[in-house]
Formats: sequence, structure tokens, C-alpha cells
Amino acid sequence: APPAVENPPAPAASTEAPAPKRQRESPPPFAVLIFAPGAGGQTAKAMRALQDSALEREGVAVFRCDDHPPGRGEARWIKSSAGCAKNVAHVLAVARRAAAAHPTLPLLLGGASFGNRVVCEVLRSHRAELPSRACNALLLCGFPLNPPDKAEGADQKRPAHLLALPAGVRVRLLQGGKDEFNGPRGILALNELVAQMAATAEVVEVPGGQHTLPAAKGLKQLNWTQAQVNTFVVDAMVEFARLAAAAGGA
Repeated sequence: APPAVENPPAPAASTEAPAPKRQRESPPPFAVLIFAPGAGGQTAKAMRALQDSALEREGVAVFRCDDHPPGRGEARWIKSSAGCAKNVAHVLAVARRAAAAHPTLPLLLGGASFGNRVVCEVLRSHRAELPSRACNALLLCGFPLNPPDKAEGADQKRPAHLLALPAGVRVRLLQGGKDEFNGPRGILALNELVAQMAATAEVVEVPGGQHTLPAAKGLKQLNWTQAQVNTFVVDAMVEFARLAAAAGGA
């Protein structure tokens, strides 16, 4: 009979910890987004997650108003008057903190829902009080043009925020195709309003997007996924931040 073959000894178990997965390093930021939340005073969880991950990985630092408690003479928010002194004071205070934290970067005002109305008034009426590196630009996510279940034009203060912006201001309205605040005619009403603005404005429609972006619905019928919507929203925000940063305060 052939001699028995001994099994080779098993290799000794490694005592070294497995190497951690290498994560993609974020580039140095090229701009700072000062973000004003909606009427509830808090940035939506999904938007916050996008800002803290994908947006910052693309070089946009984010300063949210809701991460900074209102100081004396400030509020977040007095909803009866978007452009009231206390609302404006809070945005200006956060802008100054952002400028101090990033002393060489351009600053871009943006927001969601009611916060959009506030930053419109800040840039329109208080431009001289903003840090000198603030861009003449607004990134508006989910502009609340028309209250749900109300007739179109029921609240004329809402379109007035956009119509009052002066020439020289650049605006991107990132708007869901299924935003509950679009009004009875849907996003068409916002497109028509933009055509009347003195500011240079554009509507970027988010497929299936709801009011609280990046939330979306009906994506199966549109042959989209939520991940694709998230990427679309981030890309639109980053692209506009680059455009605004290049133009600066001009």
C-alpha cells in the first residue's frame, strides 16, 4: 500500500487587524453653501444626509442655519414675514460664521421651502450686510410658490420674492416635478413666473421630486430610482455652486 500522506499544517491565523477600507478623500472645498431650512426650522433628514456626504465630497462645504441657534435679535423662523428683521439677522449671522470659518471661499445662499423666501429677501434687501465674498446667486430647493389646495395666486407674497430680485442676480430653482407647492397647473406656473423675472433664473425639474427634496415618488413609472434622483440633485447643486463661485459677487 502506498505510504499515507499527511495533511499539511494549516497556516497560522493572522493576528493583524484587517486593513480598513480606504475611503475617498474629500477635496478641499471650493465654495460654502449657507442653507436656510423650511418653515419647521430643520433641514430634512434626506437633504442633510446628501449635504454631509455627496455634496461635501464634491467640494461644497455646508453651513446650515439650523446648526446654529438663533442669537439675540434673531429667529428661525417668524413665518408671518419671511423678510422680517429677526429672520434676516439669523441668516446674516450664519453667513458671517461661514466667512470666518472659510476666509478665502465664495459664499452661496440657498435654502428649502420657506427658507428660500428668507434668503431671497436677504439678498434683495441686505446685500451690503453680507460678507464681501457672498455671490449674487441663490440656490433654491423646492420653492413654495403656491400653498397646497389653494387657488393659483392665492398668496401673492410668494411669487413677489422672486419677481423683486434685481438684474444681476443668478437663480437656480431646483424643483420637484411633483412638488405639492407647485400649484394646480404643476411646474408650468413656476416656469412662466421665471420668464417674468429681472434676475437670471432657471428651473431645473427633478423627476418625480416632491417638495422636500430629494424625496420623490412615482419613480417606477418614470424608470428612475431614488439613488438616481439623489445623484441628479447633488449634481445640479454642485454645478450651480461652481457657476456662482466663478462669477463671485459680480
